Amino acid sequence: MTGLTIKRLSARLDTFVDGRILDDNAAMMIEYDSGAKGLYWCSQIAVGNDNGLRVRIFGSKASIEWAQENPNYLKISYLDQPTQIISRGRDGLYPGAEEFSRVPSGHPEGYFEAFANIYKPFISYLMKKKQGDPILPEDEDFPKAEQGESGVKFIEKCVESSKNNAAWVDLK
Repeated sequence: MTGLTIKRLSARLDTFVDGRILDDNAAMMIEYDSGAKGLYWCSQIAVGNDNGLRVRIFGSKASIEWAQENPNYLKISYLDQPTQIISRGRDGLYPGAEEFSRVPSGHPEGYFEAFANIYKPFISYLMKKKQGDPILPEDEDFPKAEQGESGVKFIEKCVESSKNNAAWVDLK
């Protein structure tokens, strides 16, 4: 989401529910190559929350916030301006983002559309390749094997850190 690369992490993975094989609560502190810091948290024991996927990115001049349970809105807060709420399908988005909005404003998009939005650029890429059309960098906006490998490595390093009392571990 940010384009930043994780340098190292400290993770605590806990199991609170008897009989669960995998952890049901995890907290990870992240340090990126750029020096930026991050905090990830996921839980299956957060009573009163459905899915609760929420992304908050804080920069030096502004921040953004998006929540899956209220997916049509993006909150943008600037240091010296009023907070803005951008609505999907109504307010102007970057052209690349507008392509992934499938229905008009006021109509909910959801889980299935999210997967369709992953497949759409991949299929477009394959069609261009099959037809011999030039492939542009923006045509490759879909997950690749490298992202999958990176995700598995991230999880392995979280497990390693947690087994060592949340010790900081390098991701490289």
